[in-house]
Amino acid sequence: MLHQGISIMLAPVLVFQGLKVRRTTPRLPEPEGKRVGQTGSNPALNLLILGDSAAAGVGVTNQQHALLGQIIEQLSPQLEFSYALFAKTGSTTATTLQALHERIDTAHPILSQKHYDVIVTSLGVNDITSSISCDKWLQQQKQLLELITQRYKPKLILVTALPPLGLFPVLPNPLRWSLGQRANQFNRQLQQLLIKLNQQVNQPTDFRLIKLPLDNPQPDITMLEFMRQVMATDGFHPGAPIYSAWANLVVEQIVGGIKSAAIE
Repeated sequence: MLHQGISIMLAPVLVFQGLKVRRTTPRLPEPEGKRVGQTGSNPALNLLILGDSAAAGVGVTNQQHALLGQIIEQLSPQLEFSYALFAKTGSTTATTLQALHERIDTAHPILSQKHYDVIVTSLGVNDITSSISCDKWLQQQKQLLELITQRYKPKLILVTALPPLGLFPVLPNPLRWSLGQRANQFNRQLQQLLIKLNQQVNQPTDFRLIKLPLDNPQPDITMLEFMRQVMATDGFHPGAPIYSAWANLVVEQIVGGIKSAAIE
């Protein structure tokens, strides 16, 4: 593809910019707050969030304002459910696979559970900023999705698309452009993978891609400036508005896709 050829030519610049961003960007902590619990006394659904620093809620100070907390706030008026969050800053698809293999037969309070009705994944940013190829990443994603499907028998897996790295304020050009193009490529291939998984015979799990609708409602400012307003102070992680919008999409999928089946 054209952007791959251009990125190869720009490789020395991209490497220099990438190292500088890593060196100068502040490392935000994971938010405080419960990662395991339930709403109400009779949960009708089990939810697992699995992933990286965004899944963990980096960018806000408390889980209440992160993805998990916003899902709880938006879904609990409609449905009682139990929840668990297994996420860590720096996680890649490969390291998450490794963690699942290491702890799958142990007494881990989250990963040793027998069943989750809904699993939300957020993995890829740390992959895409490395040198991994799209084909290798897709292979790892396929292994991950097949493993959690076999292990937890979920009704629904919501796979979060890679965010628009081409709009991340902390990234200088041409690094921003290059990572943005790479993210678009990975997302296109990820969508095709989910289509193939859904086409498998006797597949009880529904795989869906979640892509945040980051539209600028303020025509008097640029998209880049809008992103500065809704992202965390580091210009790399989601801010509270993005976590709220992300949770809204998750809740819409749960309520529309499996709520009735879960209550039966």
